[in-house]
Amino acid sequence: ERVRVTFPNGETRLMLPGPSTLIAKAVIEEFATRFLRQPGVIFLSESGNKVVARDDDLATSINLRLDYARNLPDIVLADVHTDAPKVVFVEVVATDGAVTSQRKAALSEVARDAGLKQENVYFVSAFTDRSASAFRKLVSELAWGTFAWFLSEPEKLVAFREGETAELPALFAS
Repeated sequence: ERVRVTFPNGETRLMLPGPSTLIAKAVIEEFATRFLRQPGVIFLSESGNKVVARDDDLATSINLRLDYARNLPDIVLADVHTDAPKVVFVEVVATDGAVTSQRKAALSEVARDAGLKQENVYFVSAFTDRSASAFRKLVSELAWGTFAWFLSEPEKLVAFREGETAELPALFAS
């Protein structure tokens, strides 16, 4: 039976059942609404590179020019809030396909070619759970400067931070 996915704008799409679809559904219905002020879905695909949804009007509204012939992530989200527009590339990971350093570099090139500033682009690998075999297998390969998100803990986000270390006073408080 197909899985109904409800987009932030209220539209719905039917997707083929499976573990990847359940994660994708949660990314769109849970992650996007929790972590983006004004979320939108620019692109959604399912296994086999089938395009489920593509919103060219939304992409155009934030001056995003995606080449759909390129190897895009599973989901491209946008936060169209005027104070802080963002694009979030999401890889859905049921078994494989997380945002590794190589994948991040490729997606960064897609973002640059689309006219995006790097400071407005984010990368997320979405998993079912921290204890899932896919996460345990791939955690050491996740790229620095990306995030991991879990269907089982939708209000939390794990940051793989790179660069200068910010002061963490709470760790040193007595």
